[in-house]
Amino acid sequence: MRLFFVGVGGVSMSSLALLALNDGHIVSGYDANKVKLDNVETTDIIDFNDLDKIDTVVYSSAFNLDFPLLKQALTRKKRMFVRGDFLGFISQQYEKVIAVAGAHGKSTVTAMIYNILKVAGKNPTLHIGAFLKDCNKNYRFGDKEFFVTEACEFHDNFLFLKPYLGIITNIEPEHLDYFKNFFNVKNSFKKFENNCQLCVKRTSLTYQKLKLDRMNRLTFSVFEGKKKIVSLHLKVLGRFNADDALYAIEVGRKLNIPIWLIKLGLESFEGIQKRFEIVKSIFSARVVLDYAHHPKEIEKVVESSNLFDGKKICVFQPHTYSRTKFFLTEFVDVLNKFDEVFLFKTFPARENPQPEVEEKLLCEISKTKHCVLFYDEMALTEQLKKYGQNDNIFFIGAGNLPEILQQRKIIWR
Repeated sequence: MRLFFVGVGGVSMSSLALLALNDGHIVSGYDANKVKLDNVETTDIIDFNDLDKIDTVVYSSAFNLDFPLLKQALTRKKRMFVRGDFLGFISQQYEKVIAVAGAHGKSTVTAMIYNILKVAGKNPTLHIGAFLKDCNKNYRFGDKEFFVTEACEFHDNFLFLKPYLGIITNIEPEHLDYFKNFFNVKNSFKKFENNCQLCVKRTSLTYQKLKLDRMNRLTFSVFEGKKKIVSLHLKVLGRFNADDALYAIEVGRKLNIPIWLIKLGLESFEGIQKRFEIVKSIFSARVVLDYAHHPKEIEKVVESSNLFDGKKICVFQPHTYSRTKFFLTEFVDVLNKFDEVFLFKTFPARENPQPEVEEKLLCEISKTKHCVLFYDEMALTEQLKKYGQNDNIFFIGAGNLPEILQQRKIIWR
């Protein structure tokens, strides 16, 4: 097929574009931002002539069908795939699809499962909505036996998948701009479960003795009941990684992978970017990036921050106005658990500006502690320079602030 991706810069869309290219399709795409993908022609200019060269359009759920390129593609009767539909199409080529769904943790669990299969010599293919730290890629090419993929519930995209093995890490009220209420969220996850031949929804495994060892590794023992299964020394920080590892172990056992290979896969796992990731910076303080954009995810950052001594400073960039409105009280409660809080302008994603929403968040936080809303990254940077080497700065959110700071050479990996 001659494919044209609308929104090709998206983390999942770019991965799918490269997977399609690897499968022999001719791939090009559009994104509002300049995007560079190996061997993929991309543009940030809307040009209907691009549609003359292709027969199929793949578009992100962030776009409505009245978007000019999509509207024109429909008029020209091009074959159309929404992102989730195309992911389902790609997945059909593989013998066993392993799909990880859930409100939180799915990227990390997906990457852990991939690494276990890789270490076990299975040569899996990977599609993930994040970038692996060891290679800076959101995909990996393998053979046609195992396809390990993140399965996002937004717009019911995960219902296009028919997994051999599905994983549901947790279910929370999320994406309520689409689902409207929690009942609809739970109903959608039930449909996903029904699409799976096997489904891991919970685990009987637990962990004990969680701590950092002398090499700054997350160390704990895994038990099934009173029986010790394995001891682990992970390279990644953050208590949530212990929870995620339990699901990865459960999947490994379902696939009959020996526990020593599961252990090797988890202990060699380098992590994914922006998941309690320590980065270098111009600041004296320790700097941690985390993708948390839901109150429950931020709570996990708070828990993990207790691994460090010193003051905890949060810089939170809200992701979509609708999420902030739905969870305003919860955001205020969890952000107030940091010693100091700063806000950066909302990343709107698919939504129109609603500045009154972030101003309301600022107002509510300011009732209990001093808080400043920044619209300029350089002003924020000057504020953060005052913190010392015993302090910890957490950049939290699913927006573009880390990328802005990287471009400015304020933070780097």
